[in-house]
Amino acid sequence: MNKWILVLLSFISTYAYAGEAYTQSKCASIKKERESIRSQFRQGYSVKKGERLTARDKVLFSQLAKHCNKSKKSNHSYRPHASRSVNTNWLLNQKVSNMTLHSASYKNKAKIEAWSKFYKLPKRCRKKEMETSDFVWCSEYRVAQKQVFETQWQGRP
Repeated sequence: MNKWILVLLSFISTYAYAGEAYTQSKCASIKKERESIRSQFRQGYSVKKGERLTARDKVLFSQLAKHCNKSKKSNHSYRPHASRSVNTNWLLNQKVSNMTLHSASYKNKAKIEAWSKFYKLPKRCRKKEMETSDFVWCSEYRVAQKQVFETQWQGRP
């Protein structure tokens, strides 16, 4: 009977400790390590190193979510999904000075305009979060359409 009480008390104390928030310095060190991992993601690395970095990043992310965000109620709390989508949308909507409509492979302005009128992106290729098979199909479709366009461009009067 005493063993069960000790087991129960140790379980309760462990569970209570696990639910406590980390200190600010511990949370700051976790965030710093995640930033370091993020910077390593932007550099070249092997498949094994990428898997190791991803696994460590997930562990650190769960630690932050479990122990560091509960005490913070301000707008500056750590929100990875919100900040990623805002940054991603911001970057996608930026104008680039030398941006062309569909292709940078054509230097002739008339040819670029003709290609823009000729090539219409299929609905299948406009999906968000498209499957790999769709991406491959869209790439192959564009190449085939470019060949058709080139043939017609060569035969134009």
